[in-house]
Formats: sequence, C-alpha cells, structure tokens
Amino acid sequence: MQKMFQGVRGLFYVCFALAVVLIWAQCGWALAFAVAAGAWLLLRRPLPHFTMLLFAGGVVLRVVVVLLLHPPVISDFEMLLWAARGVLAGDFSYLNTEYFSLWGYQSGFVVWEAFWLMLWDHPVLIKLVHAVLGAGTACLLYRISKEWVGERPAQIASLLLTASPFCSALQTILSNQVPSAFFLTLGLWILICGDCEKLEFWRFPAAGAALQLGNLLRSEGAIFLVSILAWAVFRTLKEREAFRRLAVGLAALLVVYCGLHMGADAAVRVSGINPHGLENGNPMWKVVTGLNFETKGGYSPHDWYAIIAHLDADQQMTEASYAVQNRLIQQRLSAGPRALLLHLRNKIEFQWIDDALHWMFEHLQEYHPVFVKWVIQLERGLFFLSFGLAAFGFFGNRRRWERRDLSAYFPYFIFFAAFCAFLLIEAQPRYAFLPQLYLYTAAGFGIERLEGRWANA
Repeated sequence: MQKMFQGVRGLFYVCFALAVVLIWAQCGWALAFAVAAGAWLLLRRPLPHFTMLLFAGGVVLRVVVVLLLHPPVISDFEMLLWAARGVLAGDFSYLNTEYFSLWGYQSGFVVWEAFWLMLWDHPVLIKLVHAVLGAGTACLLYRISKEWVGERPAQIASLLLTASPFCSALQTILSNQVPSAFFLTLGLWILICGDCEKLEFWRFPAAGAALQLGNLLRSEGAIFLVSILAWAVFRTLKEREAFRRLAVGLAALLVVYCGLHMGADAAVRVSGINPHGLENGNPMWKVVTGLNFETKGGYSPHDWYAIIAHLDADQQMTEASYAVQNRLIQQRLSAGPRALLLHLRNKIEFQWIDDALHWMFEHLQEYHPVFVKWVIQLERGLFFLSFGLAAFGFFGNRRRWERRDLSAYFPYFIFFAAFCAFLLIEAQPRYAFLPQLYLYTAAGFGIERLEGRWANA
C-alpha cells in the first residue's frame, strides 16, 4: 500500500505541475519568470569577460530588433527628424512652429540627429547608433553595480535589463532618451566607479561634461544633480573629513556642467539653428499637463490649443497665454484634496503600471495581437520582478548597507528623484525609461540578498 500511495502521490504531483504549466503558458508573465530563472541557472558562476559579452550580445539583440521592428516615425519624433533634415538642407522653416519656438532645448537633439544624417540620410543609422549606446549603457551600469553586489548578482541583473523589450527596443522610435541615458550614466560611471579612480579630482569635471551632454539631448540632468546632492549629503554626514574635497569637486562639476550648457546655448543661437537657443519658453506647460485629471497627467491637445491660441507673431508666450495657463493650474489645484490624491494615484498607475510598448509595437497590433500581448506581459513581468528585487534588497540587512559604499544608494536616489518629479509634471509610461534602467540595476541587491539567504539555509 505504501508503494501505491507513493505512486499515486507522484502522479498527482505530475498532473498538478502540468496544470500549472498549461495555465502559465497562456501568459507572458511566465516567460518573464523563465527568463529570470534561465539567467540564474546560466550564471551559477560569474562569466569571465562579461562586459565584452554583455556589450556584444546587447548590440546584436538591439540591431536585430531594429531590422525586424519598423514603427512609424510619428509625434515629436517626426518633428525632430524633420528639423534635423532642415538643418542639413539649410531650411529653417521648422522655426516657424510653436514646438521649436517655445522649446529651444530640443535643438540639442536636432543637432545630434543632423550629425548622423549628414553621414547617411536614413533614420536607420540613428537607430543603429542608439542600439550601440543602449548596449553601452547596460555595460556601464554593470561596471558600477558589480562593485556593490559582486559579479554574479550584477550579471544576472544586467541580463534582466537586456531582456526587457522596453529597454532593448526603444531605439526603434528615434527617442532622445537612449543617447541621453548613455551620457548621463557615463557621467555617473566617471564619478563613482572604481574604473575611473586614476582620474582622481579630474573625475568631477569629466563627470560634469558627460552629464551635460546627456542633459543637452534630453533635459533630465536635474534628476542626476539632485541624486548627486543627496549622495554628497549622505557622505558628508557619515564622513565629515570628506566635506572639503567633496565640495570643491562638486563645484568643479557644476562649473563644467553649467559652462558647457551656456556654450551650447550660444552656439545654437549664433549658428541660426534656433534664435532662442536652448531655453524653455514655457516651463510651466509641463505642470499644466501634469495636472490634467482627464489624461492622468498625460499630454492634452485641449490644453495645448487653449494656450497657443494666444501666442504672439513670433510664437512666444503672451500675457493672455500666461493667463490661460495660470487659470488652468489654479482650477486644478483648487479641486480639493480628494480629487488631487485620486489624480496622483491615477498618475502613478499611468506612469509606472501601464506599458510604454505601444510606441514600438502598436503597428503590429492588428496583425499579431497575441505576439504583442506576450511581449507586453513579458516586459511588465520583468519590470515588476526587478522592482520587487530592488525593494527586497533595499530593505535588507541594515548592517550590510552600513558596510556598503554610499554610492550604492544612487539607483534608489535616481528612481526616487524621477518618481517625485513625475508627480508634478507631465507623465507618460515612456518617460519611466531612465529610472527603470536603475531599478533593473538595483535588482542586483535583491539577488545578492537571496543568495545570502539560500547559502545560510
């Protein structure tokens, strides 16, 4: 009877496992866990020459995505590409639009695209360049994180980032987020990674230059400056003797950062690319959009047309357009605590829960709906898994964190700075790209903690 019981129980185990597999097989989330499990099993031991392997594999994967995925160039991406081609042809008619008259800071990316189009006038070249930079960003993050958690957890976290469809396909839509994230991460790598120790004091001005290059391509440098300030405060409180050197270094960083921006602004004006330079002619527009209850803080054509209807002949803001804008802000802020809290909940859901893949995959929805659904579920599954690991690692052993270098807080600083910013300004799932990179990197802390628990089990 005992043998019969063992056999029946074994059969039940098999049948139950089959039921689990059949259910999970209908969902892309299972694929996300399979990718994570595969990375865990593949990297039982750290792979040698991993930086080179990660870069080569990342480039190949992204190039394949570029060759297979052809989303239409629409929205802001179309405007920027048109302006870049106009610069090369000497046609500055794009300056007659409100887009470039109000938001001169977009000129940095216009120059970037114009440079590559000068070599080959085809968007695929820009996509291929972004593919290389995307792989480079993953390598820089790996080089930084392996000093915090060791090689194996950092390698697994890097594979999760590379496997993310969002992180590996964004270059197909000509987004300025990809090259900007590379230079911003390059600045952080120069500032804190042991690879750059020989630069000594010069790592501060070099980091400032790299951070500003990223900011010129996309105005997200403030997120890193806030994070660097938080790191400096933490370090000063813990190591008071480091205050003077740190203060001088950060001053050098800021001088180079601001000086490079001023130089680029002057160059854009003098060259005629944009007479308004890199200025933001209406910084409160992002707040107007971020407070729109109907769009969950996303872009609103109704708000846009209400404001630009009162621009002057040079497409600049007037007292009337400011009045409309201020009225919209005041109306929404006076909606009451309950409405505002509900709006914040909706914004968080829109920004962090909804997927951003429709920019890259929406053109396939009609013909390959099942494939698109699986890709979306895979992307969300990997993100939430990595987010959970990042949180698990952060709320781990306090003594372990006390022994870490304070630079280990950077992934959390960058995510939290972005999270707070998007509570106030325009939100889009696509805008979560930069902080998501650092959440994937922070997943290494959770993987390290899991390793320690299982080793002691």
